Amino acid sequence: MMEICESGEAFIEKDDDLVFDHTKVILKGADDEFFYAKTISREHQISQIDVNSLDISRIPADHIWPLADPIFTRAPAPLPSTSYLKRPSLLYYEDTQDASEYSRQMLTEIEACEILRRNPHPNIAQYLGCVVKEGRVRGLGFTRYSVTLSELLRDGTDFDKSHCLSGIKAGVRHLHDLGLVHNDLNPSNIMMDGDDAVIIDFDSCKREGEKLPSRLEGRDT
Repeated sequence: MMEICESGEAFIEKDDDLVFDHTKVILKGADDEFFYAKTISREHQISQIDVNSLDISRIPADHIWPLADPIFTRAPAPLPSTSYLKRPSLLYYEDTQDASEYSRQMLTEIEACEILRRNPHPNIAQYLGCVVKEGRVRGLGFTRYSVTLSELLRDGTDFDKSHCLSGIKAGVRHLHDLGLVHNDLNPSNIMMDGDDAVIIDFDSCKREGEKLPSRLEGRDT
């Protein structure tokens, strides 16, 4: 049975205004297969949609899941309860010029995370390895952290800002010492472990001087 795992509204410009066009829906089927569909229903109505009425298209596995190189670290199976599984958001699938950009971006993150696993730092997220199924990487395992810096700032929660900033600087310095550039550092990509800042999200992380990848939004689960 299929289940809706992501949805997002798309808008078009009309008469100098943005108007709703459709809702993109990502569905997950048996054996970890993914599909996409479009509907004129608004996102808040998604739970009422009959999935069987949608005109769905299958997303080929090789478009989104890269082949697992034997040298990649394998995550423990099953992942511990203190971890989370990161997979790319598929909402932009079909909208990109090159569908295989998804798998390339995951490989970018794996390359950075393998370096960071060999060179750990308290202000860098702990990478547990790749989750592999049928020879392809289906997600990346990380230690789970409770809240983002963005959420703390939005909620007005009190925390040691000076200590947090020092941690961010230390994490960035560690990346640079390894010849890596994060390229997407913002409060949503910084988790908080108490008052300690932990940098996450390395799908735009490249070696110094390398070309930046296209930006595809990720989803942490």
